[in-house]
Amino acid sequence: MVLASFKNRVDLLSSVPKWIFSPTLANYPAVFIDKEYWPLAINSVLISVVSSTILCIVIGAPAAYGFARSDFPGREDLFFFFLTTRMAPPISIAVPLFLFFTSLGLIDTIYAVVIAHTSFNLSLVVWMMRGFFAEIPREIDEAAMMDGRSRLGAFFFVVAPLAAPGIGATAVLCFILSWNEFLYAFILVAFDGRPLTVGIPGLVTPHGTLWGQVAAVAIVATLPIVLFTFLVQKQLVRGLTFGAVKG
Repeated sequence: MVLASFKNRVDLLSSVPKWIFSPTLANYPAVFIDKEYWPLAINSVLISVVSSTILCIVIGAPAAYGFARSDFPGREDLFFFFLTTRMAPPISIAVPLFLFFTSLGLIDTIYAVVIAHTSFNLSLVVWMMRGFFAEIPREIDEAAMMDGRSRLGAFFFVVAPLAAPGIGATAVLCFILSWNEFLYAFILVAFDGRPLTVGIPGLVTPHGTLWGQVAAVAIVATLPIVLFTFLVQKQLVRGLTFGAVKG
């Protein structure tokens, strides 16, 4: 894929694969400037950051804390319901989502994709974060409340900082899942709100597939996730193993 992004069309369509060729950068400006694909990359960043880092964590972390700390009737049944939202094939709810957002007037907007991605990432946040919060002793919450904190204050100022590695790891996974998602974005948006993954099929034309430009978009879509994963690798491993070994 890397080599293909630096090949011209003649080298790409050669019947004999060419490992030695004259590299060209023409594919990148051809797709990101001439075809104006750079807004799609910005849309991908906005969708992934808003849906995973902001909405999913802000909504899912308190919900997971409630499941970990509160013993209310039907808790396990409700928690299982959250998990079942990840079990259904995405295509099974794609059409209902399309009709739902059409009725709200949100179809073909970035908001529809953000809400859709939040819906399937939220269960992941609740599931993962419940385990992280359960490993933090309840005595820490009680001590904070004895010092004058409310239950909500104990969560935000005491428990959440202790679970920061787990929150970070969960946010990273949600970001990756949102960045790579294709189906919902492909169905819900056609023009203005398209992320980068949805832009690739637009390079398949009636006159042939523009493989060099496809490879260029694929590199740009893949590189941030690869670099981001390497940069936060230690924090990700720390978060995923948070509370795995009990003393």
